[in-house]
Amino acid sequence: MRLIPDMSQYSPSWSRTQRDLFFKCPTAWALRYARIGTSGSGPRFEQITAWNMMLRALKATIIEQLDALRSGIEWTASVAEIALRANLKDLIRQNNERIGPAKLDALLQFATHRMKLLWRTDVFLHLSERTGVHWSVLDRTESEHVDGFDLFASPDLVVRKQSQWHLIRLDMQARRMSAEEQLEALVMVLWSLKRSGLPSTVEQFEVQTIGWRKGAWVVHRLRVKESEVLTAYEMIRKDITAMKACAEVARYSIESIPLAANETSCQQCSFKRRCLGDLSLGQKKRLRVKRLDKNLQ
Repeated sequence: MRLIPDMSQYSPSWSRTQRDLFFKCPTAWALRYARIGTSGSGPRFEQITAWNMMLRALKATIIEQLDALRSGIEWTASVAEIALRANLKDLIRQNNERIGPAKLDALLQFATHRMKLLWRTDVFLHLSERTGVHWSVLDRTESEHVDGFDLFASPDLVVRKQSQWHLIRLDMQARRMSAEEQLEALVMVLWSLKRSGLPSTVEQFEVQTIGWRKGAWVVHRLRVKESEVLTAYEMIRKDITAMKACAEVARYSIESIPLAANETSCQQCSFKRRCLGDLSLGQKKRLRVKRLDKNLQ
């Protein structure tokens, strides 16, 4: 398939979500972020499962409760549950989904259980006590401009204890803390160094991730070293370079961009119909090979 070059330009940016999608399926990444065949910033529609809607509603409710607490308003358990139900129903409605009462109640039970346990962690208990700490809730959708690209890596919370600033990320469904995950967590430092009102020296930061994994909230604390922050920066630069190259190729031939490595990546992809049609991933790949062989003859 040949595409006429679009007048809109790819604007380089980096986020964990983008990185995950890029390495999972470059084609899906190009369709979502590289402004293929559109004068805007790409398609906004995203097909998400009921489970992921629950996770998003949970995150939104936690942030709302933190905002209220920051303003001196403490929620009761019943208020938190009402907000959670409202947030989940809003997401279901926005995504034109139909979820029966039994499934809805089950999802809310999962989310309520996780929410209650989160407020029992040391970090959240200290916030509730509001003694000796200064903290702010940040907007994860806000970016900072770094060396020619937009960096989306805001922490969810910044907690100041004396001269130390703790950058905290909340993961509703966390992965195992690998070396790569640690680098991705340290990207929060790069974002914070550019943020007005936060320190400009690496040594003043500590990074924490609080993620739900295997039935519990797991807290990882990372001491920030300048050498490791530089390694995280180099990781981003390599990602940006690869994304730029992918976006440039995709403007002329989306068929030249690699497909997903695994069929499971296609199951909930909002571009599945556009990309595969009635074919399986394996069939699509074989069709591409046949077309390539034909063109080379």
